[in-house]
Amino acid sequence: MLRWVLDLSKVRRARKAACAVISPMVAKSRHRLGEIPDAAWASPYVVGFMVMLITIIAKTEIGKIEGQTLCIVQAKAWEDITGIKSGLIGEDVLLLSAARNREFETGCHNAMGFASLLIGSSVMGWQHWQFDLGIHAAISWSDRDDLSSLWERLFDAHVSTHLRDIEVSLDRTRLGFS
Repeated sequence: MLRWVLDLSKVRRARKAACAVISPMVAKSRHRLGEIPDAAWASPYVVGFMVMLITIIAKTEIGKIEGQTLCIVQAKAWEDITGIKSGLIGEDVLLLSAARNREFETGCHNAMGFASLLIGSSVMGWQHWQFDLGIHAAISWSDRDDLSSLWERLFDAHVSTHLRDIEVSLDRTRLGFS
């Protein structure tokens, strides 16, 4: 029973930290881009980028977290950040990882690079490290120009391709092409 309570406490803290760090940048992206289509959230790149970033921030906040506890943090933080309550993100991550999907792996790698700049230290060996990110420092990171610029290159640029695809599809429909 005590282990369950401790795991629940870890889930809450890790989820809260991930959302506090990532949500402000997603909100800025929504403002800049006008919207983030569901197709963008479902892309292997964005899945890899977001879930890896959630994982790194969770481990940064509470140290060792793995297994089912980590899966719950990833799924709940994903829902909070994206607003999508599909419940299938864990399955998507497992399938993309097992298939060694190149876009997914690129998203994961880019999230590690982004997190390294965020934390101020390389996270390439992050599984065994605990960083002192601190929730208060995390909330103000969205005001750093270097991080905002990198976010736009790693996240917004990818989402923009989905917005262009939607515009092309709408134009084709308006012109009578199916």
